[in-house]
Amino acid sequence: MLARFLKPNWQHPKPDKRVKAVARLRPTDAKAQPILSQLALEDQDELVRLNATEKLLNLNLLIKISKQDPSANIQQQALHRISQILLNQEIDTSAEEKQNALASLKESNFLTHIALNSRDASLREQAIRQLNDNANLAVIAEKSQRASVRLLAAEKIDCPETLERLSKLARNKDKGVYKIVRDKLQDLRKQEKLQAELQERIEKLISATADLSRSEFFPLYGAKLNALENEWVPLETQASREQQQRFNQFQVCCQQQIAERQAEEQAKQQQIAREQALREQAHTLYTELCALKESAGTAPDELSQVDQLEAELTALEQQWQEMEAFSTGADQNSFTRVRNQLLTLLNSFRLFFEQQQAVIRQTDALSNPELSGDQARNMASKAEKLINRINWPRQISKPDTLSRLENALSRLQQQVDQQQSQTRKLQQELDQELNSLKQAISAGEIRSADKQIKRAEQLSKRLNGKLPAELDQRIKSLGAELQEIRDWQAYAVTPKKEALCEAMEALADSTLDVAELATQIKRIQKEWKLLDATDSVHSQQLWKRFKNASDQAYAPCDAHFAEQRDLRRHNLQQRELICTKLSQLAPLNEDEPNPDVWKAYEEQLRQAKLNWKEHTPVDRAPGKKLQAQFDQLLRALEHPLKAQQKQNATAKQALISQVQELLCASDLQQATEQVKQLQQDWKLLGSAPRNQERKLWQQFRELCNQVFERYYDRRAGHADQTGKLNERCNELEQLCNSNSPLSLLQQKLAQAQQLSDEIDNNSPLLQRLNRIATRISQQQTVLARFESEPFQRQQRKAVICNRLENAILNDQIDTELEQIRNDWNQEGEDTGSEVDQRYQTLMQLIEAPEQIHALLEQQELRLRQLCIRLEIAASLPSPVEDQALRMEYQMERLQQALAEQNQSCNLAEIRELEFEWLGVPFADQFEHLQERFQQQLQNLI
Repeated sequence: MLARFLKPNWQHPKPDKRVKAVARLRPTDAKAQPILSQLALEDQDELVRLNATEKLLNLNLLIKISKQDPSANIQQQALHRISQILLNQEIDTSAEEKQNALASLKESNFLTHIALNSRDASLREQAIRQLNDNANLAVIAEKSQRASVRLLAAEKIDCPETLERLSKLARNKDKGVYKIVRDKLQDLRKQEKLQAELQERIEKLISATADLSRSEFFPLYGAKLNALENEWVPLETQASREQQQRFNQFQVCCQQQIAERQAEEQAKQQQIAREQALREQAHTLYTELCALKESAGTAPDELSQVDQLEAELTALEQQWQEMEAFSTGADQNSFTRVRNQLLTLLNSFRLFFEQQQAVIRQTDALSNPELSGDQARNMASKAEKLINRINWPRQISKPDTLSRLENALSRLQQQVDQQQSQTRKLQQELDQELNSLKQAISAGEIRSADKQIKRAEQLSKRLNGKLPAELDQRIKSLGAELQEIRDWQAYAVTPKKEALCEAMEALADSTLDVAELATQIKRIQKEWKLLDATDSVHSQQLWKRFKNASDQAYAPCDAHFAEQRDLRRHNLQQRELICTKLSQLAPLNEDEPNPDVWKAYEEQLRQAKLNWKEHTPVDRAPGKKLQAQFDQLLRALEHPLKAQQKQNATAKQALISQVQELLCASDLQQATEQVKQLQQDWKLLGSAPRNQERKLWQQFRELCNQVFERYYDRRAGHADQTGKLNERCNELEQLCNSNSPLSLLQQKLAQAQQLSDEIDNNSPLLQRLNRIATRISQQQTVLARFESEPFQRQQRKAVICNRLENAILNDQIDTELEQIRNDWNQEGEDTGSEVDQRYQTLMQLIEAPEQIHALLEQQELRLRQLCIRLEIAASLPSPVEDQALRMEYQMERLQQALAEQNQSCNLAEIRELEFEWLGVPFADQFEHLQERFQQQLQNLI
C-alpha cells in the first residue's frame, strides 16, 4: 500500500519531477546508468529521454537510441554523446565498442571532429574512411596536427575543385599533402581526357543511330543497324545510364521501322483478299434486303410481326455497316433506297398498332353529335394529325379501323364548314385590331402597340389556321414595323457595346502593370453591365465576343495572382521554419561570462529577424498568428540578452564613477595609469543597450580626457608663458587633426586664449592661435547648422519612416498608415531632402510590395558605402570583405584618396554622412552595418 508513496523521483508520474531526478544522477555512478538507460529507452516524455541520453555511457545503447528513438532531437543528441565518449579518454570503453559506435556516425561534421581531435589513431583513420564529404576531408587535410591524418584525408579527396584549392594552400606548407594532391590532379586530368575521348565515340555512335532512326527505309537499312549494334557492344559498359537509354531508344525505333515495313507488306496481301470477300458478302446482304421488302408487301396482322421484320432489318444493317466500305457505289445507293422504303413501311405499321386504340377512341369521339364548334374543329384536327402521323402506305389496303376513322372525319368536316360564319366574325375583329395597331405605331406609342399586337396574335390563334393571307401579311408587316422601332432603340446601345469589346480586346496585348490591368478590366465590365441593363435587345454574339476578350485579357492577372499566392505560401513556410529554429534555440544563462558567446547569440537573433523580414508578404490570418508566435519566442530569447546588456551598462557606469573619483586624485601620474587600465576593462565588457551605449561612451571618454588634461597641464606648469602657449597651440592643432570632440577643442582654445593675454599682438605665435580659433569657429558654425529646426525636423521625419517600415514588414500597414500620414503632414511640406525621398520610396513600395527584395539589396550596398566613407573620413580601415568596394570608391574620387593621409577629420562631413544615413530606407534592418556605422560615429563626435 505504501509502495506507491515511496517510489524514487525518477519514477514520479510528473515529467518535470523525473527531469530533476535525472539532473541529480551522476554519470559515473554505476547505479545511475541502469536508471538512465531505462529512462532513455522507455520514458514517454521527450525531455526526460533527452536529459537521460546526455548522461549515458553505454555506446551500444546510444547507437540503438540514435536509430530507433522517434524524436530527431534525441537521435542527434545520442550521436553527439557518442562523439563525446569517443573523444574522452577517461571513459573506460573497449576499442571494439568505440569502432562499432563510430561506424554508426554518418554525419560529416561528427566524423570530421573525431578525425581532428581524437587521440586514438585507429579511430582517426576509421573516421576518415567513413567520411565522403570532400569539403570536410579538405578541412582535415589542411588543419590536422598529424601528418598521417592529413595524408590519409588528402588520399580520399576526389573533387577536382577541392583538390585545386587544397593544392594552393599546401604548396608551401605541407609537401606531403601537396604531392598527393598534385598526383591526384594529374591522374584526374588523364582520366578526364580518356573519358572525354570515350564519350565522344559514344555520342557519335548514338548520333549515327539517331540519324538512322529518323531516316526513310532503304534496302540496306537492316545491315546498317547491325553494324552500329556491333560497334556499340564494347562501349555499352562505359556509357552512362542516360546514354544507354538513348541508344536503346533509337535502336528500338529502328527495329520498329524494320518490323513495320515487313508488317506492311504482309498486310497489303491480306487486305486485298479480305476486300474481295467483303464485296461479295455486301452484294449478298443487298439481295436479302430486297427479299425482306417483298415479304412486307402485305399488312401484318399483329405487332409481333412488325417486331420480327424490324429485327431482321436491324441484323442486316449491322452486317452492312461492317461491309459497306467494301461495296460498290451502286450497291450502296440501292441498299440505302430499299432500306428507307422498308423503314417507312415498318414505321407506318408500328404507328398503326401503337395508335389503334387511339384511332378507335377518335372514331367514337367524332361520331358524337353533341360536339360544339370548337370541339369539332379540335377533334377534327387531332384526327387529321393522327391519320397523317400514321401515314399508311397507299399501295397497301387500309385496315377497317383506319377506314372508319377517315369516314367519321369526313362527316365532321361538314359540321366545321357551318362554323365558318363565326370565323369571319373573328377576322373582322382582327382587322379592326390591326387598324388600331397601325395607328399606335404611327403615333410612336410602343407600349400600346405591344399590347395590341398581342391581342391580334391571340385572335389569330382563335382562327385556328383560318387566317386569310391579307390579314396574315398585315400582322407580319405591322410586327416588322414594331420590331424596327425596337431596333432603333437598341441602335444607340450596340455601338457602345462594340466599343467596349474593342477596348477589352486591346487589353489582351496591353503592357500595363498587372494591378492596373485588373482595374481596367473591372471598369470595362462594370460599364458593360450598365449598358446591358438598358438594352432591350441582347445580342448573344456581342456577349460571346466580350466574354472571350475578358478571359484573354484577365489571363496574365490570373497567373500573377496565382504566383503571388505561391509566394505568400512560400514565405509563410519559411517563417514557420524560422520559428521552429528559434524554438530549438536555448536561451543563454545570464551568468555566462564569455562576451564572444553573447555576441554569437545576439548574431543568431539578429539573423533570425533579418530572415523574417526578408520573407514577406504572407497571408494575413496565418501570418498574424505566426507573427505573434515569433514575437513571443523573441521576447523569451532576448530576455537574457537584455539582462546581460543591462549588467554591462551597470558595470560601465561603475567604471565612469571610478574615473570621476580619479579627477580629484593628487597623484596624477598614478591616476593616468589607472585610467588606462579602466579603458582596457571597458573594452573587455560587452555592449550595453543601444540607447545607452553611445551616451555612456561619450561620458567615459570625456572624463578620461579630463584626467589626461590635468596630467598634461601639471607637466606644463613649470614652462614659461610662451612655452605654455606654444604647447597649447601644438595641442590644439593635434586635436583639430584628430577625432576630438568640438567641446574639448573649445575648452582647450579658452585655456590657450587666457595664456595669450601677455603675448605681443604681432607675435607669430598669437597669429597661429588666431588661425586655430578661426578654424574651430568655422567647425562650430557648420555644426550649429545641424542643430537647427530644419534638421531636427528631418530627424523626426526619419523616425516616422522607421514606423512606416516596421508597419510594412509586420503587415500592419492597413491599421497604421493613416496615422503615419497624419504625423508626416504635420511636419511640413516636402523639401526634396533624402528623408523625404525615403518616405516617397516607402509609399511606392506599399503599392508594389514585390519590389522589397530588390530595394533591400540596393540599400545594403548604399549603407556599406556610407560606412566606407565614414571610415575614410576618419582614416580608419574597413573590414576585409569591403576592401574591394572601398578601393572602387577611392578610384572614383581619386583626388580625395590622394589627400586621405594628410586630411583632417572634418566634423561637418561626418554630420552630413549621419543625415544621409537617415535617408536610407530599411537601414535598421541591417543591424551589423548599423552597429558598424554608429561605433565609428561614437569615436568621431
